[in-house]
Amino acid sequence: MVVSNGAKSSERAVALVRLGLLGGFRVEQVHGVLPDSAWQRRSAKVLTKLLATNPCHALHREQILEILWRDVDVQSSLNSFGKALYAARRAFEPELLPREESAYLHLKDEMLALDTEFVLIDSDDFQQLAEQALRLGTVSAYESALAAYTGELLPEDRYEDWSVQHRRFLAELHIQLLLGLADALEKGGAYGQAANRLRAVLHQDPLLEDVHRRLMRLYAETGARQQALRQFQFCQDALRRELNMMPERETEALYEDVLANRIQRRAPMLESGVSVFDSSHRTGDFALAPPFVGRHRMLQLLREQLKRAEQGDGSMILLSGEAGVGKNRLVTEFVGEARRRAVTVLSSGSRAHSNRLPYAPFVVALEAYLASRPASERTMIARRYSALTRLVPSLGIRNQPSTFADRPCDDHLDLLLAIMRLLTDLSETETLVLVLRDLHDTHFSTVEFLQYLAHLTNQRRWLIIGTFREEGLEAGGELQRMLDATTRDRLCLHLELQRLTRPDCDQLVRALLPGGVVNDAFLDRIYTLSLGNPLFMEELIRGMQERNQLVLVDGYWLEASSSPCVPKRVRALVEMRVVPMDESARLVLALSAAAGMETTLTELRAAAAALQPPLSDGALFDALDRALKVRILEERNGGYAFRHPLVRAALYEELPSHRRAQIHAALAEAAV
Repeated sequence: MVVSNGAKSSERAVALVRLGLLGGFRVEQVHGVLPDSAWQRRSAKVLTKLLATNPCHALHREQILEILWRDVDVQSSLNSFGKALYAARRAFEPELLPREESAYLHLKDEMLALDTEFVLIDSDDFQQLAEQALRLGTVSAYESALAAYTGELLPEDRYEDWSVQHRRFLAELHIQLLLGLADALEKGGAYGQAANRLRAVLHQDPLLEDVHRRLMRLYAETGARQQALRQFQFCQDALRRELNMMPERETEALYEDVLANRIQRRAPMLESGVSVFDSSHRTGDFALAPPFVGRHRMLQLLREQLKRAEQGDGSMILLSGEAGVGKNRLVTEFVGEARRRAVTVLSSGSRAHSNRLPYAPFVVALEAYLASRPASERTMIARRYSALTRLVPSLGIRNQPSTFADRPCDDHLDLLLAIMRLLTDLSETETLVLVLRDLHDTHFSTVEFLQYLAHLTNQRRWLIIGTFREEGLEAGGELQRMLDATTRDRLCLHLELQRLTRPDCDQLVRALLPGGVVNDAFLDRIYTLSLGNPLFMEELIRGMQERNQLVLVDGYWLEASSSPCVPKRVRALVEMRVVPMDESARLVLALSAAAGMETTLTELRAAAAALQPPLSDGALFDALDRALKVRILEERNGGYAFRHPLVRAALYEELPSHRRAQIHAALAEAAV
C-alpha cells in the first residue's frame, strides 16, 4: 500500500511495511520480501528486531547501548549505534537522501522509535486478536487469533536476553488461546477437536499437569478409557524425566477413578454443530468490556436505527463525547447484539494509530473482516475487487502497474468504487453495520468518502456508525464541515454522549466492586474525582486495587488510603493532548495546575510575569486559547477551571521538583 505522507513529507509517498517476527524475521514490502542482502550490517537487523519486540516500539538510546553494546566503551558504542541506525534506515528506504527523515525509524530527543503508522508488526496483530478472542470466547475468535500465531517469536534469536520476555509472553498467550478454544469446543460438543487442542498445549509444555488431568477426564467421559490411562502414563513420564517428581494426588485419584471405571459417561453430541467460522465473530473490537451502565437509552436508539436498516432504510450516526466517556463501550455492546442478529459487522477496531492514512478506517475494517474469512472466499474477493489487493493485507499485497503516487485520481477512484461495491454486495444477503472509530484523527479523504456514503445509506441496508472526541472537533475542519452538512441535509444523526449521572456512577462503582458493600463516602470520592467519566472511574478503582489501597474485609470494601494516584491511562490521555503543545502552553497549564482547580486571568498574568524568564501576555493568551480548544480548561465564574480534577492532578504530578519550586515561587510573588 502506497500513500501520500503529508505529515512528514509532501514530496514522496510512503509504503506500508509488514514486519514479521513470528516464525522468523522478515520484512514484506509492496515489491516483495526484503532480501538479507539489503541489510548492510547485522546490527541494523538486530536494532530493528529490538524495537519491534518492545511493547512501545521505542527505546532510549542509552537502553539500546546497554542491551547491544554493554561491554564496549561509550564512544565506540555510540559509533556502532549510528552505523546500525544508518544501515537500518537504508534497508527500509534505499532511496533515502542524506539528512532526509526516515518514514519508519525516528530518532528524537534520544528516543528511537518505529513508526507504527507505516510499520505493521505481526506479533502486535496476534496480541490484539488474542485479547479479543479471550474476551469474546467464540470458536471463530479463537481460531482467527491462533491462525495469526505463525510460529515462535524470532526462533533465530532464542537465546538472546532481549527477546526472552516477549517470546515467553506470546507463547503463554498462545497456550491460553488453545485452552480457551478447547473449552469452547467442548461446550459445543466437539470433543475430538477439544482433545486435539489440549494435546497441542501439552506438545508445547508437557509439564502442565492440570491439562493432563483435563484430557484424561475428557477421554474417560467420552468412552476412551484406554487413552485416559495412557495419558496418565505420559504425564507421569514427563514429570519424572523433567522434574524428578511424581504426579499430584489429584491426578493419581483421577487415574484410580478411570481404572475403576467410576467416571460418568457424557451423552454423545454431533461435532458438526460447531463451526470453526461461526457468525458470532466477524471483526475486531479489542477493548475489554467494563460493566454496561447508564447507556440503555442510547443503545435502544441504535437498535431502532438497525431495525430501520434491516427494512432497507439505512442511516449514518456520528457519536461524539469526551475521551473516556464510553463511546467505544456503547458501540461494542451494540455490535455484540448486531452479530447475534445475523448482521455483517465491519469495524475499524478501537486502536486508530493508522487513521491518518487515506481511507485507513475503511481499510482496517475490511482487513479485520476478511482476515476471518476462509481462503477461498478471500481469493474470490481479490478477483472481484482487485483494487483492494493493494491495500488489504489479507487479500495479498500485489505489485500493480499503477500506484497512488503514479495516478492518484484514477487509483483513488478505483479503490472507492471497490469499497462501495463490496459494501453493497455484502448488504445484499445481510444487513451491514460499518463502525469507524476516532474520526477526529483521520485523513481528510476518509471524511470526504464518508460524506459521499451518507447520501447512499437510505437506499441500502447499511448502518454506518462513526465516533469522534469532542475535543478533537476543530472549528472549520473537514470533520466539522461534514458534520454540519450531513446533519443539515438530514443524512446523519449526531448523538452526544454525556458523562454518567450520579446514580449511574454509584451503580457502576458497585458493579466494579462485587461481593461487598461500598460505603457512601467512597462513592462520593469516586464521583468527585471522575465527575461521571466511566474510564476515569474504572481506572481509579483498578489502580487502588492493584496498590492494595482498596481491600475486601468481612464483606465491606475498605480504603487503606484516601489518596488515590492518577491512573496510568488517564496520564496517557492527558499526555496525548499536552505533548503537541509548545513550551509556553505547557508552562501555562503547569501554572494553572499548581494554582488549583480554578484560577483567574489576573492571577495567571501576574504569575506568568513573575516567572524567570517571564511569559508575555501574548504567549499566555495563545496558551489559554489552546487549552480551551482541546478542552483541558473551560471558562467558569469569570476565570478558568480544569474540566476534570484528575487532569489537573496528572499535570501537577508530572512536574519535576525544580519546576514545582519555580512555579510556586511565581504564584507566591504574584499573590504578594
